[in-house]
Amino acid sequence: MKGILILILVSQLSSGCKTNNFGKSRQLFSNFTTVNLFKNDKNQTKKSSNYYNLNISAYEAKMKIDILCQKRENIRKNIAINNIHDRSTALSIIKTLELMTKSERANFLRIYDSGNHKNTIKSLLSQEIKHEYLRKRAEDLINEASTIHIKNERIIVSDLDNTILPSNDPSVNGYAYPGTIKLLQALDQKIKGDIHIVTARPFGARNALNSAEVEYNSISYGNICGIATWLLGFQNSIKERKIKNIRKLMDRNTKSNVILIGDDRQVDAEVYLQIIKDYPDRVEAALIHNVLEKKLPDAFSKNPRSIIYNDFSDAADSLHSRGIITKRQSEEITNTVGRN
Repeated sequence: MKGILILILVSQLSSGCKTNNFGKSRQLFSNFTTVNLFKNDKNQTKKSSNYYNLNISAYEAKMKIDILCQKRENIRKNIAINNIHDRSTALSIIKTLELMTKSERANFLRIYDSGNHKNTIKSLLSQEIKHEYLRKRAEDLINEASTIHIKNERIIVSDLDNTILPSNDPSVNGYAYPGTIKLLQALDQKIKGDIHIVTARPFGARNALNSAEVEYNSISYGNICGIATWLLGFQNSIKERKIKNIRKLMDRNTKSNVILIGDDRQVDAEVYLQIIKDYPDRVEAALIHNVLEKKLPDAFSKNPRSIIYNDFSDAADSLHSRGIITKRQSEEITNTVGRN
């Protein structure tokens, strides 16, 4: 029985998850370096400097720093090599901060601290910039930006499978449902970087999202226990974990409203109903993709914030009618759905 459950679990996690662009985010920024500290080749140094774009956006900076902070084990366990790597990483982080305008840097501080993960500005300074002089320089750049007033924007919390990815829908040919990118872009307001994925999957979301070319801020995972109990017909474990993960995001973004996007395959409607009860003034809309045409709780279906949709064209119409997106954005989403 245990072996059968494991096989089913692997099948559930892998179905519909095409990942030809494996590690795309790492490849995208693999050439991102600061100065060439140890080579005197002028051409090489000039080439390295071309990887920087002046006035990079807050989201680009976040992604670059995320890549820089991913620990890579040195082939040789050598203290000197580790120190060189740490210093190079710190210099790269500082250079990234310098390349943003003050306003972009202020927005970077907001989106960097907004995700449901351990990465924060505080941990960035304490763990990634270990040299006192370099840390002081980074702190000066951060403190300079922290005094700038910025507008808080909504966050978007989305499920993954059968919401963004057509994991169990053979009728859809592609990595994402038609209209996904346009809809997420429309909901993510002026400053990109407020899309957060909350999934029941215990792993594997990052590569699937990269394949679908979804630009996101953070991923909150489920666990093996939750999937196993769901396969046995018990859904409380998935429900409670999703509620917990969304509450963390809400509590990290106390001044932001939220739009929730999920589907009817598991317990998203029940989860979102609880979030609406917990944060009644902050939920702009809760969308459920009608995949199985399963009966949803009456309390959710009748809630004025709920939107039950068949495809993203339906969703766009409802969002436009409520003033959440513009007519032009709605038409762009509908046109994208129609072309597929």
